[in-house]
Amino acid sequence: MTRTTIRARLLTSFSIAILIPSVLTTLVAVLRIREQVYVQAQARVTTDVEAAKEIYRNYVERLRDAVRAHATRRTVYEALGGGDVTGIGPEMERVRTGEKLDVLTLIDANGLVVYRARNPALSGDSKVEDEIVQLALRDNTLTAGTTLVSREELSKEAPELAAQAFMELTPTPRARPTERTQQTDGMMVEAAAPVFALDGHMVGALLGGVLLNRNPDVIDKITTTVFKHEIYGGQIVGTATIFQDDVRVSTNVRNANGTLAIATRASEEVAQSVLFGGATWRGRAFVVSDWYISAYEPIRSPKGATIGMLYVGTLERPYVDSLWRHLTVLLSITLLGVVLVGFVAIVVAQRISRPVRAMAKAAQKVAHGDYSPKIEVRSSDEIGYLSDCFNRMTSELGRTEGELREWGEKLERKVEQRTAEIKAIQAQMLQAEKLAAIGKLAAGVAHEINNPLTGVLTNASLMLADTPPDDPQHPDLQTIVDETMRCRKIVKGLLEFARQAKPQTQLLDLNQVVQDVLGLVRNQASFRNIVVETTLDPKLPPVMADRDQLRQVVLNMVLNAAEAMGQGGLLRLSTTLDRDRGTCKIDIADSGPGIPEEMRARIFEPFFTTKKTGTGLGLAIAYGIVEEHKGTIQVESAPGKGTTMSVVLPSYVSTSSPDASG
Repeated sequence: MTRTTIRARLLTSFSIAILIPSVLTTLVAVLRIREQVYVQAQARVTTDVEAAKEIYRNYVERLRDAVRAHATRRTVYEALGGGDVTGIGPEMERVRTGEKLDVLTLIDANGLVVYRARNPALSGDSKVEDEIVQLALRDNTLTAGTTLVSREELSKEAPELAAQAFMELTPTPRARPTERTQQTDGMMVEAAAPVFALDGHMVGALLGGVLLNRNPDVIDKITTTVFKHEIYGGQIVGTATIFQDDVRVSTNVRNANGTLAIATRASEEVAQSVLFGGATWRGRAFVVSDWYISAYEPIRSPKGATIGMLYVGTLERPYVDSLWRHLTVLLSITLLGVVLVGFVAIVVAQRISRPVRAMAKAAQKVAHGDYSPKIEVRSSDEIGYLSDCFNRMTSELGRTEGELREWGEKLERKVEQRTAEIKAIQAQMLQAEKLAAIGKLAAGVAHEINNPLTGVLTNASLMLADTPPDDPQHPDLQTIVDETMRCRKIVKGLLEFARQAKPQTQLLDLNQVVQDVLGLVRNQASFRNIVVETTLDPKLPPVMADRDQLRQVVLNMVLNAAEAMGQGGLLRLSTTLDRDRGTCKIDIADSGPGIPEEMRARIFEPFFTTKKTGTGLGLAIAYGIVEEHKGTIQVESAPGKGTTMSVVLPSYVSTSSPDASG
């Protein structure tokens, strides 16, 4: 039974009493700080999306006001009223370029095109399918909004607009599945104002529009007004996007290569909520290449259908960094408090345990027959009372022990009379027991495998020694000797394989393990014709591992490599760190003949070997050791090109990251 000291128990109790409240308090504080940081981020993005919506509305209103102002021009209503568009071209083009419009078209009261500013040669076709035109002609009111325009209609206005709207969709992680590979329609902000003649009757409408696809005007306005081009860690903090359906058609979000993420798509979660549910979506979102606190607002057509989304997002990283700064301060304060209280606990435990240790040492002397120790404790508490009782007890024990010694001497003289007789009887019984034990041992050993193997090996060796080399039986006897030796090695190896001990882990330098193994084998005869090259990473972090077991693994692989190269070759040992995976690796590469493809999958099986004298357990044991260390063994080999065995172990590096959700 393992004994624990009072000091250890006191320190354990103090530690539990300190750590549990500290951990609980820290956990609550961490959750609270995290909640407040993300509430702050959500509040900002809510404000940002409202500002972006207002900028978008103002953009639509500006177009609405411009079209309304020009619909009252004399040249416009005279051209529609009289049907004569001769000479209106320069004026229409001046208005279009001055107001930065992509479309400026005159439409008569029946919805037929009278004149297109960008394509005067095409007229007479109907625009009654356009929602904005429908509402303006039907209600005789100024109408503005966002609509989807087909590729055919864009081509009628100007072939350049159809080309501007056309996009090859970019496959995007997390987007909803689709068979579409292209997008040909365009998303346009339109305004239509009814045109009235001098007598007050409506003679048609003036239609103006701006294509949003690849148009940076709205996004630049949001970036300038809302985010003020703020940069953090080399990335823009604020991002904005106009989506047509779930496809980015105008954005300042950039791909990893620095290009605008035009034609990428929104996640399926966002599309379901906004496009199909018609609701605003807020939360963490992975936008192309980084996490953002985001908000998505639906963009609706004049008839209320959701045709797109307006997105704003603020980079999450500043808030995460702020969170970690707060947590670092909190954890530092908590750790300082734990250290101070721990120091007090050690002092108190030392003062309480010191007299108890003194009493324990005195009790040990009493147990060995020394009743002279006295405990000097100047205390009026329970410890002092216990010390006084202990001193009185030792005095009584000393007196009683003297009396018992006298009685013992008398008893010994009486016992001696019977001792001679008893010894004779005991000698006979002991001899019988020895014979019985030897019989059992002989019976047990007879059934063990090593005894038959030893007999076979001895007799076969004697017969082999007496048989001339040219005798036909000589090869058979040699085979018996060799195979019997191999059986003994198999039994030994099997025992090692079955009795693998749990690793006694410690912080371990893999470079030192490699150097230790090379120091063991460098002067062996099998290495005299082998050139050894080492490339050890000096910044390799430690691993938690059993030093002896890892030496066994590396030594086994180095010896296998030496045997594979036969008369000589190049042996390369290197260590590397994979920071992304958090692993350390030892590579043992030889210039031997390599391992055939059909054998590579079996080299870690017990008893599988290609060597005449091998047991096939070396790599199996190595594999079990590495697996117990949560690592892996990798093999790269090709016939004629050598073999590389790699031992991959987790490095001793602690990492943490906030909870990620898309």
